[in-house]
Amino acid sequence: MATVPLGVALICMGITARHQTMALANEERKLVEAAYLHSKETELRHYVELARSTIERIAESGDLGEADLQAKAVQVVSRMKFGDNGYFFLYDQQGKLLVNPEQMAVANVDLCDPDTPAGQTQATLILDQAKAGGGLVRYEWHKPSSQILAPKLGYVLQVPGWNWVIGTGLYLDDVQEALARLDEHAKNNIAATQRRIYLIAALCMVLIAAAGVLLNLKDHRISSDKLRRLAQRVVHSQEEERARVARDLHDGVVQVLVSSKFLLETAQLQHQYSASLDGSAPGGKALDQGLARLNDALTEIRRVSHGLRPALLDDLGLPAALALLSEQMTQGGASRVHLEPCGEVQPIPNSHATALYRVAQEAVKNACTHAEARDVLLSLLTGPRSITLIVQDNGKGFDIQRVLADGTSGIGLRNMRERIEALDGQFSIAASRLGTRIVATLPLRADAGSDAALPHSRFDSSYAPA
Repeated sequence: MATVPLGVALICMGITARHQTMALANEERKLVEAAYLHSKETELRHYVELARSTIERIAESGDLGEADLQAKAVQVVSRMKFGDNGYFFLYDQQGKLLVNPEQMAVANVDLCDPDTPAGQTQATLILDQAKAGGGLVRYEWHKPSSQILAPKLGYVLQVPGWNWVIGTGLYLDDVQEALARLDEHAKNNIAATQRRIYLIAALCMVLIAAAGVLLNLKDHRISSDKLRRLAQRVVHSQEEERARVARDLHDGVVQVLVSSKFLLETAQLQHQYSASLDGSAPGGKALDQGLARLNDALTEIRRVSHGLRPALLDDLGLPAALALLSEQMTQGGASRVHLEPCGEVQPIPNSHATALYRVAQEAVKNACTHAEARDVLLSLLTGPRSITLIVQDNGKGFDIQRVLADGTSGIGLRNMRERIEALDGQFSIAASRLGTRIVATLPLRADAGSDAALPHSRFDSSYAPA
């Protein structure tokens, strides 16, 4: 969002800079060309005035006849030259060429002869300009040194008395070459400026993109940290709610049911005593059924209470809770759940113990229910900086990718992974036809045992199942 408008702005700046620079270069070219031509015009005027003054001095000498003086003047003009390609030309009153190219000091000269088709147009321009009072004439003519057709700037004047037309000219191909080099230099400067602008634009875009990526990564890291803390708070709240419900069941419903059980047992004893006296007390079978149903309700409530939050997890730690889980799952189904002896386990945070217990609970349930495993092995490995839970079964396995890709299944697997990763742990699962192996590893800090326990109420051991 930031690089697009910046790129458009810099491209527009480059186009504008190119346009303005080209306009400035064209203006500069026109100024240079005008100044150069003005200097050439001044130079040509001085040459022509010098030649005319020479002819006037010859005409005013008076030591020869007019025809001889004119011949002398033509001879002097034909020998006058400047540079490699500078020469003078003369026309008489009738517009005929007076100078013989073969007698000129410059070789390969081809004069504008009005009697030839090639020079008729140029000679007409020269003569018309001279009759109009003299001045500059532009035309194209053959350059003596290269014999190529080149633009030429001429200057003509009339010679008083004889009414001759005298003039000379400069070839402008070197001027055009200089102006072309100036244009090329300007274009190169403009292209270099544009390249710098586009390079700056690219660099700015890269910097903005890098800054955006860093900002997004920072925001992503912050969001991930917030989401992780939120997930931890949600899990902690769930565990607190589970503990509260388990405590309410134990302290409320279970106590009422136990009291009812005591009353029914008392009534049963009284009934048995009455029956032993007279042998005709009714209702004994109904009392037996009521007590059996009440015992079933107490067992179910205790099972639900332990599933919500096992008291052993808070009282005796994770190994004892896993041992109770193994015993309950073995008694309740066709699978055998074994807990590998783990020896002495160092204190771990309640959050870690709860997460590993929930992973074991979900994994064992899946192995017994879905994988139809005959044997499930729980292993708890502790180290100085980590604790690892391994759940291995010999069930039928499943397709991990298909289950995780299906949004309606695999919720338990995702919950296990999220619980472990929320605590900066590592979670891996491998499944095949030979069974499934789940490994959950959590890091331990030096003050691992200092985490506060979740609020709970210890169960009365007289009501807890063996």
